[in-house]
Amino acid sequence: MDNAKEKRAIGSRIRAERAAHGISQRQLALMTGTSRSYLWKIETGAADMGIDVLIRIARALDVRVSDLIEF
Repeated sequence: MDNAKEKRAIGSRIRAERAAHGISQRQLALMTGTSRSYLWKIETGAADMGIDVLIRIARALDVRVSDLIEF
């Protein structure tokens, strides 16, 4: 099963929320314990991400996980 469309949608939502909060990729990576390159891959839909990373990102952005996975 190809989930590329959904991964891009989640990444786009993360990027939009990050930008709305005025947070750089580097800052969000530090806040979530990930690397900037991994975060970039998430935002472009190129990386798989576990629920634990998604939860850390949602907490750092002060949004609900469900806000990030609306399609």
